[in-house]
Amino acid sequence: MKNKKVTYFLIVVVISVWGMILYRIFAAVSDNEDPLSARAIKQQKEAYNDFTIPKDTTKLLLNYRDPFGLTKQKDTAMKVVKISRAPNKVLIVTPGINWSFITYSGYIRNPSTKKLIALVSINNQNLTLAEGETKNQVKLIKNLGDSIKVGYQGKTKFIVRKYSAL
Repeated sequence: MKNKKVTYFLIVVVISVWGMILYRIFAAVSDNEDPLSARAIKQQKEAYNDFTIPKDTTKLLLNYRDPFGLTKQKDTAMKVVKISRAPNKVLIVTPGINWSFITYSGYIRNPSTKKLIALVSINNQNLTLAEGETKNQVKLIKNLGDSIKVGYQGKTKFIVRKYSAL
C-alpha cells in the first residue's frame, strides 16, 4: 500500500511539472501579448554608444603611507649633537670550535626499546650514545639517522654521517 501512495504522488508531481513546461511553450508561441512580456519590452535598455567617452567620476585618495618606503619622509625631529664620546669597547674574540674531532659513523636500533643508538667517534675513540647522553663533554642532543645534533662547550652543531668505502 505504501508504494502505491508514493507512486500516485510522484505521478501527480510529474504531470504538474510537464504541465508548466507545456504552458510556457504555448504562451511563448501564441500571438497574445502577455502583460509580463510587455513590461519586458518597455524595460529594454538603449544600445550602448561606443563613440562617446564617459566622464571619469573616480577620485583617487593618495593619503596612505608608502608600503615600499620609496619616498623619503621629511625629518621633523631636531638634530641632537653629542659632544662626549664613549670609550671604544674591546671585543673579545673567542676562537671557533674545531668539530673535526667528532665523527658520526651510523646508528643501531635497539630492538627491545626501539631507540636509536649513535655510533660516534670522539678523538678516535669509538663510543655509543643514546639521545641525552654525555661522554667526553660531548652531549648527543638528537639522532636523526643521517645526522646527529651534538652539543659541546655550549655550542650545538649537526654532524652528518661519514660514509666509508668498503
